[in-house]
Amino acid sequence: SKVADEPAYLTVGTDVSAKYRGAFCEAKIKTVKRMVKVKVTLKGESTSQVVQDDQVKGSLRVGSTVEVKTSEGLCSEAVISKLTDASLYTVVFDDGDEKTLRRTSLCLKGERHFAESEVSPPRIDHFAKLLITLKTPECI
Repeated sequence: SKVADEPAYLTVGTDVSAKYRGAFCEAKIKTVKRMVKVKVTLKGESTSQVVQDDQVKGSLRVGSTVEVKTSEGLCSEAVISKLTDASLYTVVFDDGDEKTLRRTSLCLKGERHFAESEVSPPRIDHFAKLLITLKTPECI
């Protein structure tokens, strides 16, 4: 359950809650080694590709139309279908301790929860069949 207006990656100076010894503690982002994996669907094709954010021209938001450099080295229009933040964040805790963490161990201030791992929802058709199966009585 990613918040829709959450940024693709976090920036230096952002206040976060960071996982530290199993608990969440307040911290501030000191440095970012940025790497965002962008899954795009190429316009006019049903194929999708995963590219790094530096291969993308446009707004890094799911659903936005961007220009990407494909694996063949060509420029193509595409729509972003998924963003995965694989950046490494060095955070500073209140007591001066520093730790380098991935996005999954950070929580933006004000977020109530976050996904420990990105779980893709079940395919709807499969889910619908499951519901129908459950609701169908054995004998009529």
